[in-house]
Amino acid sequence: MRIRLLGIFFLFLTKLAWAQSDFSQEQIADSAYFYLDEASEFLFNDFNLAEEKLKKAQTFVVQSKDVALEAELARKYAIAFYVKGDYYLSLTHFLEAEKLFRELDDWESVGKCLNGLGLIQQGIDRHIEAVDYFKQAIDYYNLAEDDFAAAPAVINLGVSELQTGELEKAKVTLDSALSLAVASGRKDIEHLTLNHLGNLAYEKSEIPTALKYYQSVLNDSVEPNNWEKAFSYYGLARTNLALNNLDAAEVFGLKALDFAKNNASFFELERITGVLFDIYDEQGNLEKAVVFSKQNKAYRDSLYNQKRIRAINLLNLEQKEADNRRLRTEKMEKDKELSKNKLIIAILLFAGFVLLLILFFWIKNYKQKEEFRKTLEEKNRLILQKNDVITERNEELAKINKSKDRLFSILSHDLKSPIGSIQKLLELINTGEFTEKEQAELLDEMLKQVSATSSMLQNLLQWANSQLEGSKMYIEEVILPKRVKEIMEAHYLVAKSKNIQIIHEIPSNLSPIFFDNGHLSIILHNLISNAIKYTHPGKEIKIHYKETEKCVLFKIMDGGDGISEDRIVQIQNFNTQMMSELGTEMETGTGIGLLLVKQFLTLNDARLEIKSYDGEGSEFIICFRKNND
Repeated sequence: MRIRLLGIFFLFLTKLAWAQSDFSQEQIADSAYFYLDEASEFLFNDFNLAEEKLKKAQTFVVQSKDVALEAELARKYAIAFYVKGDYYLSLTHFLEAEKLFRELDDWESVGKCLNGLGLIQQGIDRHIEAVDYFKQAIDYYNLAEDDFAAAPAVINLGVSELQTGELEKAKVTLDSALSLAVASGRKDIEHLTLNHLGNLAYEKSEIPTALKYYQSVLNDSVEPNNWEKAFSYYGLARTNLALNNLDAAEVFGLKALDFAKNNASFFELERITGVLFDIYDEQGNLEKAVVFSKQNKAYRDSLYNQKRIRAINLLNLEQKEADNRRLRTEKMEKDKELSKNKLIIAILLFAGFVLLLILFFWIKNYKQKEEFRKTLEEKNRLILQKNDVITERNEELAKINKSKDRLFSILSHDLKSPIGSIQKLLELINTGEFTEKEQAELLDEMLKQVSATSSMLQNLLQWANSQLEGSKMYIEEVILPKRVKEIMEAHYLVAKSKNIQIIHEIPSNLSPIFFDNGHLSIILHNLISNAIKYTHPGKEIKIHYKETEKCVLFKIMDGGDGISEDRIVQIQNFNTQMMSELGTEMETGTGIGLLLVKQFLTLNDARLEIKSYDGEGSEFIICFRKNND
């Protein structure tokens, strides 16, 4: 009995030891992941802190004997050394990580390692080899069936295309990378892509576009890392130097230098000190130019020495790389074939399930559907017929209402001014303050006004009739000065009541224009009426013409105060009735006039331009076409 109890006790102790061992291993793994995550936060911001966290993680990774942890640690070391610019150590760690991830069949991580190896080739100006790595990385990302994971490799492919001078190809690739980054919510990749798009725009001498890309990184709601800040500020320094904004360029260059020092990246420091030398040289600040020239030379020499060492080391690794490339190609083909077979099996199984499901519901619902089909077809036919009738009637009513509204607006707008002037004239005669001779002269002027108004009304009614019949246009040859003179007579009394003289300069041999006569009357009435409205009493209105190869230019200059730039933009852009401003003698308006002018100019393929001369008046210029093409 005692022996049996003793055996049970030892069994309990053994299980307890195993449980503690499992718990301990789990704690070790958690600690390793904790320090790896902390290191990730400093990889692109502070190499020393990142290395410190990685060393702490390494102590737990060694204890865990976990291949996945070992592979991830090697990859994080590779990234840290890459950011620092130590490409040889970075390459060694990437190769180690790639080998371990392949053993785990972790294709996305294999793609990340290949992307890193491509970056190293890119860093030593081996862009042809880099392109090959990036394409392999994209294949493995796609093998991992993650639609957005390939974004880093796509952007790096675009950078290598940029470095080899394939600017248009690089633009397409980088735009694709930006779309992937935005869709996946990868702000780090988005910032990187925007910076390289800015660099591409700079290389294409599109300086304003480059500025926008760099500023969009720095102004993002998500703060970029120090690496991207250094890149953006360096880009802003270069672009402002190109624009000769030397003070701004200096500020941005110094900010870029501060962030680059945190990263301890010789590549960043070399190019930033180079642009600062150029800035101070342009400023004529020789003392600072010399300082940064020396710093730039030191960083350049350091990079040169590193590249020589890397070149020697890379020679030793070329054979290994060749073997790795061959193995990758073979493995990729096998992986693709395996993935393809799995996909085919999955599709066949899914298709079979769907077919069975469809067959089941088809048999179940066939009779019910057949019963309802004829009833629904009949009801749908009747509904469609009624909808067609309603739609047709609604369209007719809308056209009638639109034509009616436009007719009333035009008649009220264009008849208001001449009838008002006749009314004022009659009121003056009715007071009895004029002699018979003066009354006779006034009656002659009234007759001219009534005759001109009658002619205008006849044109308006003719146009209104065409609108009610279906908005027809009749393009015909028109002698523009003759038509302008007729319209001026309708506004004679209004101009005279404000002591305004209308100067009409008619050139000889002016070509005719091709325009709808009714539309032209409304346009000229509005422009002349507005010129009188905004001209100060006692001032002049000038009407003259100019002929170009394709146009006859009609120019009318009022004697007002001019129009503000905001008002000109508003007139050019509005498409509905807008608020009319008061005239020089508090005349009011409906706001429909300029809307009609714009609509009719568009219909007749003519263009309006507005110029303002502060304190002198406003000039409206219309380009009428000379031929009837």
